[in-house]
Amino acid sequence: MNTFSPEQMAHATAVLNSVREAWLAREGVTAVDLGFKWSQGLMTGKLSIRVHVAQKLPVGELTEAELFPKEVAGIPVDVIEAEYGLQLLPGGAQLEAAPEARTNRYNPVPLGVSVGNPRITAGTLGAKVYDADTLQPLVLSNWHIFVGSPAAVPGEPIWQPGPLDGGYPTDTFATLSRFVLGPHDAAVAVLNGSRAVLSETVEGDTIEDVTAPQLGMLVWKCGRTTERTEGFIDGIQMSTSVNYGAAGVRVIQEVFRVVPRPGVGNVEVSMGGDSGAVWVDEASGKGVGLHFAGEIGNAPEHALANELQPVLTLLNVLMPAQLPAPPEPDPAPIVPPDDDDPTPPMPGFWQRLWQGIKSAWQSLFG
Repeated sequence: MNTFSPEQMAHATAVLNSVREAWLAREGVTAVDLGFKWSQGLMTGKLSIRVHVAQKLPVGELTEAELFPKEVAGIPVDVIEAEYGLQLLPGGAQLEAAPEARTNRYNPVPLGVSVGNPRITAGTLGAKVYDADTLQPLVLSNWHIFVGSPAAVPGEPIWQPGPLDGGYPTDTFATLSRFVLGPHDAAVAVLNGSRAVLSETVEGDTIEDVTAPQLGMLVWKCGRTTERTEGFIDGIQMSTSVNYGAAGVRVIQEVFRVVPRPGVGNVEVSMGGDSGAVWVDEASGKGVGLHFAGEIGNAPEHALANELQPVLTLLNVLMPAQLPAPPEPDPAPIVPPDDDDPTPPMPGFWQRLWQGIKSAWQSLFG
């Protein structure tokens, strides 16, 4: 996969930012991002500003005002037909069935399994995190998995498994703590002490650290519905408008797109119920993004994820590897020698023996 220099990325990012707001506001535009240019269904190695539209019309049917330029400041412009939406809406259509290993009630609870607020159907437990101030353990998922309503308040129960997968009030393992909807889709819940949560998936892969997503990065995720799937990042720095039902249409930012790896065919990298899963860099094993949406329509369903570090920062939480190091133990106190006694300090038995010999000598000879 082609890589680009820091100077190329900085220039392309500046150009993207100069058109982002205006282009996203245009009718029919669903997202704008920076990524690989596509040509006749095949991905090229060229860096481009990409405009995602609900319907891509022939050039001859568009007015001059409706056309996007072929390039801006030397950066090619690519128009992609794609519409994005949540893979779960409260009260929405039934989710796809999930494998039993993802819907079981676990103790302790691994990552990548079914969870949810009682008002939603089910989503995915993404990561174990810690409050940055108190170091209290919490769990991370999406707003629309842990919250699901603009009327939600902290303290609401979070079940494992989620309601659709057989969860009941007795399955409450955490309570809603804090959340955000725009510019990210994320929430954390504090553990209630009934069950421990692991920092590894059902398969045993640990998710304890974080790194930044990069174009061409090979990634994997563990979700409630599609289990462990693989893809690669073909677009970054995305802004997209997403319909959150009663919560309205929100602009979600700092998003990247995951697509099937070249040569694997028409596969799904995510489906309904996978929301909340963490995408992981295959090379380093570090988390890069919080999955929250997918492409609407025919397969392959391209996945959208919020960049993980900005989510952690906004929610004021840390990944396990970001926890501060424990303090060094206090060194053993050093007892200064007695200035009147030239005898060097001796440990244990030998010190007592020497003191006995000195006492006997003094009693005999003064």
